[in-house]
Amino acid sequence: MRILLVDDDALVLESLEILLSGDAQLQIVGALSHGAEALSFLEHTPVDVILLDIQMPVMDGIEAAQRIRTKYPKVKILMLTTFSDYRTLHRCLEAGASGFLLKSDETEKQIMTIKAVYQGLPVISEQALKQFSEQQVFSSLSKRENEVLLQLAQGLSNKEIAERLCLSEGTVRNCISITLEKLGLRDRTQLAISYWQRKSTGR
Repeated sequence: MRILLVDDDALVLESLEILLSGDAQLQIVGALSHGAEALSFLEHTPVDVILLDIQMPVMDGIEAAQRIRTKYPKVKILMLTTFSDYRTLHRCLEAGASGFLLKSDETEKQIMTIKAVYQGLPVISEQALKQFSEQQVFSSLSKRENEVLLQLAQGLSNKEIAERLCLSEGTVRNCISITLEKLGLRDRTQLAISYWQRKSTGR
């Protein structure tokens, strides 16, 4: 898979390129210093996953993620940052990020997360997850909606959820849509994050 690195710290870029290149499945196609460069790069070079820093000059990661999501919806965006507070995480998700990793995460964890994001699975650093403190109201969910949510949070597709719960794919889609509406969330990624955040805090 083709990986683009975007960070204004040259040492971070160099380190990431060396560490990630150790995996045969990852091809580093570029290492850039800000969001505007990333947008220009995408005009002529195919990219599967972008590791995007948040605080950068010229164009920060939040704005870049928003523009990339709009113009290149198939590109997966993985926010790479030192920040782990809820407000930062929420802004990343609203901008269209597919995942969130702290720079302090181990290389093996970063590689696993990149591969998961590439496959379309919602992922987030466990450290960052602990900081995701937004309160969600789950009490309004039905038993079936909670069952579907559990499977979704484990990374299963609609087809896999339907087979496991003996439901039709249409029913699974409806459950997910209703759950999103009830919780005021945007997509599967936010649903999965909300589920694991609730589980980690015992709510």
